[in-house]
Amino acid sequence: METNNIPQSSDSIAVRFAHVLQLIIRGWKTIIVTMVVVIAIAAVYIFSLPRVYESECTLLPETSSSSGGISGNLGSLASMAGIKMGDMGNQDAIYPEFYPKVVSSTVFLAELLKDQVTCKRTKSKTNVYVYFRDKQQKAWWAKMMPKGEEKKDSSDVDNFNINPTHISKKQQKVVDDLSGAIMCMVDKKTDMITVRVEVQDADVAQQIADLVCKRLQTYITRYRTNKARKDVTYSEAIAKNAYDKYIKSQTDYAAFCDTHEDVTLTSYQQVQDRLENEMQLAFNTYSQCAQQLQLAKMKLQERTPVYTTIQPATVPQKPCGPKRVFTILAFTMLSFFGSVCWILMRDMLKKKRAN
Repeated sequence: METNNIPQSSDSIAVRFAHVLQLIIRGWKTIIVTMVVVIAIAAVYIFSLPRVYESECTLLPETSSSSGGISGNLGSLASMAGIKMGDMGNQDAIYPEFYPKVVSSTVFLAELLKDQVTCKRTKSKTNVYVYFRDKQQKAWWAKMMPKGEEKKDSSDVDNFNINPTHISKKQQKVVDDLSGAIMCMVDKKTDMITVRVEVQDADVAQQIADLVCKRLQTYITRYRTNKARKDVTYSEAIAKNAYDKYIKSQTDYAAFCDTHEDVTLTSYQQVQDRLENEMQLAFNTYSQCAQQLQLAKMKLQERTPVYTTIQPATVPQKPCGPKRVFTILAFTMLSFFGSVCWILMRDMLKKKRAN
């Protein structure tokens, strides 16, 4: 009995396969028509979308823990081995993992919208705000959609100083478009930062990627050196005040000595000694303040991070999307399998109705 079941099951499978193949052959017109219609719609859709170019920039920031000493050496060795060690004394509140949040923040994007870019396609130089608002191409169905008010607010045209806390609807749309065009990624093992920008112009993609990297470096540098810069400013004010007091005491002492050169009275000698002591005290104070100023400047230099550009932003030669060939092939396969499934389901419904 078991030996007879094997050929019977294989025969039933062959019969079913032959039946399915016969249904496909009978319904070839339906399959062809469906595929042609779907491919035509997909081709119209995909070829109507504007091409997008991608530019990428890679940075390697210096962490404060690697500024020197044993911990810095261990951190460098761990980075070479692909292992991320602890912060080891790093007191920064903005870690490399938070850099994508910084890039996508409204404050960062609002400042980036002020930068100038040159678009070769339109042969014009404008800022990023106007580029995303007016220079981006749209699909034909987007152009046919009814627009609200054609009049533009003069303040929206001429004023590019966007207030991050009070953004209009038009400005918010531009900010969202810019945010969607920028992608920032951080390697958790090596803290390597990768910035990618996708826009419709290859040269603009390279320029925006370079601007994002530079502004990110400036942002992180300002944050890390904020306390040190305040210390330098305070030390400069104290040193200047001490210097002014020293010059004044020196001037008073010299003037007294010039006017009482031949006087030998003890009272005059006491005044001269007092002025000389005040001048020496002012000089010692100024000397200490000058030393503190130099130490503050050295600390500022130590806190200033150094960024190594692993891969600079380059002008892409080929568009990165949309994938026209891949999309058409995908829709071709989907239309074929979809039409086949429809034919099989229709045959199953006929059998159920017949029974």
